Amino acid sequence: MKKLISPEPDKVAVVDVPEPAIGPDDVLVRSVRSLISAGSELKRITRVPGQTDQTWPSHDLGYAICGEVIQCGENVERFRVGDRVATMQHHQEIVASPTGPDVLKATIPIPAGISWDDAPFIIWGRSCWNWTMKADIAIGEAVAVMGLGLVGLLMVMWSRLRGPGRVIGIDLHDSRLELAAKAGADELINASEVNVAEAVADLTGGRGAAVTFHCVAGGAVKSFEDTQRITASGGRVLNIGHHSLPLTILFREFLSKDLLGAGTDYDYDHRLFEVGARLIERGALPVSSIVTHTAHYSEAPAIYEMLRCTPEQAGAVLLCWD
Repeated sequence: MKKLISPEPDKVAVVDVPEPAIGPDDVLVRSVRSLISAGSELKRITRVPGQTDQTWPSHDLGYAICGEVIQCGENVERFRVGDRVATMQHHQEIVASPTGPDVLKATIPIPAGISWDDAPFIIWGRSCWNWTMKADIAIGEAVAVMGLGLVGLLMVMWSRLRGPGRVIGIDLHDSRLELAAKAGADELINASEVNVAEAVADLTGGRGAAVTFHCVAGGAVKSFEDTQRITASGGRVLNIGHHSLPLTILFREFLSKDLLGAGTDYDYDHRLFEVGARLIERGALPVSSIVTHTAHYSEAPAIYEMLRCTPEQAGAVLLCWD
């Protein structure tokens, strides 16, 4: 079967590997779509200074697959051959997915009303639910999303569900700001053109954002300074992005604000995936609006090169395996 790996830094290849073995509590799934999470996956492809756990070849690309069950382990009762499911496995033609109640990478049934193109976004439901609850957005509060890659765009959508006064999308690129508008952002700020702190103050009557989701990652650490400046006194900053360089805490910025870690008190309940699935099914999360590229898996090397060199060209990227 075919699988995506990174054979060496800055490269992705499609290679042949054996089909996975199936355990008694697993289902074997033939992939139909997978969703690229550029922020996470580029850390597996690009050498990051100071990151000690990088090895090549890297087989750990991707964690959002949907497909059809083609075989069930002897202990599996919940699923049948032919069922449509989503699972947190790597980009490959066939995956073994666990079905036990206590496993981290769950197998989630796909509701009938969700298309194959929308189904991989089910995998993000648990994290987005956790982050939205952690931020504790109150009705009428101003929410800012710093960085509008895949995660930032999803947080625009999920923030809207809490009844905020306004959602402000912030990025350096107009292409991503346009996607944020489709995702539901009320206001857009191009950080390359204006003073971000002043722009947010103008939009919020001088108060700042009650909640800021920091969704920037990699080496763009200066954005975290703007995140601190735009957050109101008494407000919350939820840091979701994984940076490759140290972040700076500005003088006195968090004396009257909360800095929250996205992984603290994380709820791993599998049912949270299904919460996201139901929201997608009824149209509350317009995930299809942020898909910019849909390509056959054989085109993956060129797709990853684009994500590595010009990431602003892409929002959500889907790979087709059928």
